[in-house]
Amino acid sequence: MKTFPTSAVWCLGILFISVSLITTGSSEVQVVGPADPVDALAGDDIILPCSLKPKASAETMIVRWTRLNLTTENVHLYRDGRDSNEDQSPSYRGRTSMFNEELKNGNVSLKLTRVTLSDAGSYMCFIPTLTSQVKETTVQLLVGAVSQPVISIDGTKDWGVVLKCESGGWFPEPEMEWLDSSGTILPADGPPERHRDSEGLYTVRRHVTVNQTDTNRFTCRVQQQEINHMKETEIHVPDDVFPKSHVGLIVGLLAAAVVVLTASAGGVYWWRKHMKEKQRQRWEERVKDYKLEQEKRRDAQFVTRNKDHLIQNVSEGKSIASELHKKDLIPDEMNSQISAAGTSQDQMRLLFKALEEAEDTTRVKSTFYKILLDLEPDVVKDLGLFNLIGLFNTIGLFNTIEKQRQRWEERVKDYKLEQEKRRDAQFVTRNKDHLIQNVSEGKSIASELHKKDLIPDEMNSQISAAGTSQDQMRLLFKALEEAEDTTRVKSTFYKILLDLEPDVVKDLGLFNLIGLFNTIEKQRQRWEERGDARFVTRHKDHLIQKVSGGIHSI
Repeated sequence: MKTFPTSAVWCLGILFISVSLITTGSSEVQVVGPADPVDALAGDDIILPCSLKPKASAETMIVRWTRLNLTTENVHLYRDGRDSNEDQSPSYRGRTSMFNEELKNGNVSLKLTRVTLSDAGSYMCFIPTLTSQVKETTVQLLVGAVSQPVISIDGTKDWGVVLKCESGGWFPEPEMEWLDSSGTILPADGPPERHRDSEGLYTVRRHVTVNQTDTNRFTCRVQQQEINHMKETEIHVPDDVFPKSHVGLIVGLLAAAVVVLTASAGGVYWWRKHMKEKQRQRWEERVKDYKLEQEKRRDAQFVTRNKDHLIQNVSEGKSIASELHKKDLIPDEMNSQISAAGTSQDQMRLLFKALEEAEDTTRVKSTFYKILLDLEPDVVKDLGLFNLIGLFNTIGLFNTIEKQRQRWEERVKDYKLEQEKRRDAQFVTRNKDHLIQNVSEGKSIASELHKKDLIPDEMNSQISAAGTSQDQMRLLFKALEEAEDTTRVKSTFYKILLDLEPDVVKDLGLFNLIGLFNTIEKQRQRWEERGDARFVTRHKDHLIQKVSGGIHSI
């Protein structure tokens, strides 16, 4: 009878044990949580999901919820078949609970009520009594705050109405934009104004100037991408709110339009000169304020640095205290104590105590320095450091001013380039039909745009293969409108067109002027018709009484 070798028996045993472990491991109970963060608004009741997989009862297990902050906070503890929150963090007291009836199904989720902004963070669901390696999972909680925007009419500007939208109580910081009735984003009057209060909530405000439309309906939208929340408010502006005009003003506008068009270059020059002058004035005011603040700090530093020397050498402490008291910079009681002190050193020690206890110590010490310079200038001169400190502060001031000027010039340059791009793109969009009919160099323009990687290879090939210049331009305009950055591409198109076919651009200048005159004339006619209609409505009763034969004449 043959027998298996002992080594073979051992190998079979090890193989059996390995298969058993793999099979058993695949069915081990693990803690699982959500893959995505949990979003909530301040004041909501939310659930932080956590469960056992495969499903198993957790009634006899220990379930610990903690918050992973700089230091771990105890949020909720379940053990011995009940909640055990003796060591619970005070900020969560009375706001946490588990679904005890669902524990038998492996549901160990945590309910958190009345969520606050400070609750945002990472939470860990931990079951230490499990035998598996996966005993915990982390749940990310995002908390935000929103409110309904409020729209108000803030006056008129030129031919339009200025609207203001304001919304407070947001977190995180939101974005605000204006839209017309068709959903098109309107250009606002500058960037949004933002403010953050002591509770960390944001208030955002933005203005827009709108012209009269068919619907006169405009929408303010505030949205926060991180918590995926949006609020909108719509306003209807009545027709009679928009500025009115008269025929005489229309004639004046016609004349003004001609003057503006013929003298645009001069107007732009004077406008730029005016803006530079305003910028210079604002800059001078900022420099002046900065100098005053630096002077106060320098004086206060001088007094602080030379405290011991001043206590020993200043003999007019009582007089200085009296002057500071007149300016309400030291209290009555301290002034009396200084006056009653026996020696000048005692007076100065009490005076320095008053300086250091003042609410705005920099201002009080600076005023002390000026009074000292007036009453005892020799004490200041003896210290020998005044001129050296002034030199260092002046050098630092000029360096700061030069850096600020350079940053400002870069911002102005970027703004001018962006405005130029928008103007060029608007010109191309407004004159699309005219350009399609009259531009003959569509293939060359497309080639230049292709070299700059602004239109794709396939579209460039289609334009090159087109039979007529009109077909080339239609395809080229399709490429412009499908571009990712359409403003940039249209602006580049305009510059290439100006180089290859300048006469087309010049002809459009005259064409747009004629169009302006036609638009103004149509507007004048509409105003006259409105005036006649208002006259009939206003005098309805009088006309009924005075006009005879109305029916027969009709």
